[in-house]
Order: sequence, then structure tokens, then C-alpha cells
Amino acid sequence: MIGVVFKPAAVNTIFGLPMYEFSDERIDLSDVLGQSVSFLREQVQEAETAEQRVQILESFLSRKIIQSKRPFDRTDFLANLILEKHGILPIHELTKELYVCPRQFQRQFLTKVGVSAKYFTRIGRMSNLCAIIARSKWSIQDWHEIIYQHGYYDQSHFIKEFTEFMGKAPSSYVRNNVELGNYLKQA
Repeated sequence: MIGVVFKPAAVNTIFGLPMYEFSDERIDLSDVLGQSVSFLREQVQEAETAEQRVQILESFLSRKIIQSKRPFDRTDFLANLILEKHGILPIHELTKELYVCPRQFQRQFLTKVGVSAKYFTRIGRMSNLCAIIARSKWSIQDWHEIIYQHGYYDQSHFIKEFTEFMGKAPSSYVRNNVELGNYLKQA
């Protein structure tokens, strides 16, 4: 098995696909990109080593990048910055600094990333927070400090958002995922 992890706006920049059409969906890549992906799949399956598979994918993606007529733009920059800052940054201030109309930026972000910038920052914050919880071996002594560091103003805001993303309250999640914590601390 082999996979490719793209930066948030890369699929749109490389392939020109409006990402909002693919949010919360699992779609076979050949249904979207056509026969070139079917041929790519065959090549990857026939490769004998992982290095050969990686080389085949790199070659395919390099050709697609060269063929792409879409430049790296402010939306790509901001999406990558959100990831880099773990979702802990004010979007409205960034759009002002980059001289971007907020409404136009939101439309572009939705097209390039598939979700709104605000929702993407929430995903980034929650992802980073879960990584911290896992690294701390699931025994966090000072929840309030972590909550504050991630831009939550109070515990109820954090609990509501955590429950929305994870499907459980934080304490229940930590208690019921000890096995995952044990696995992660060994890795």
C-alpha cells in the first residue's frame, strides 16, 4: 500500500479540482482523473520495491505540476500557514495583511481546500491538541493550560468543540483510548 499526502490546497493547484465537491466523500481517483490514474495504478502495482513505487508517483505528480497552469497563490500560502501554526491564528488579521477581500478569500479557500478557513483552523487546532494528548501518554494534569494555549477561552468551549470533532467528551475519549495511547508512546 502506498499513499500521497498533499498540502491543503495542492490537489486544487495541481489538478484544478474544486475541493468543496469532495469534502466528506471517498471517491476513487480514477473516477475523477480518468485513465491516467488507472495506468498509474497498474504501474505502481507492478513495481517490485517501495522505492520504485515512490519514483513512479513522483514522476506522475511532477508531470502534473509542470502541466498545471495554476500558480501558487495567497490561498495556498494561508492554508499552509494555518497548518504550520496548528490552527492558532486569527484569519481576519491575515487577510488584512495580505490585502485580500475577506469574501473573495473565503470563496477561494473553499474551492482550494474544500472547507472554510475558519473550519480548517478548528481542524488544525484539534489535530494538534490530540497529538499533544497522545504524546503526554494520555495523562494531562493541567487541561486549563492546554486549552488556553490552543485558543479556547473557556473549558465549555473546548469541550463542545472536542465533542463535535471526536464524538466524545475529552475525559471519556482519554479514558476509552488508553490502548491508542499505549501504541503511540511505543512508536
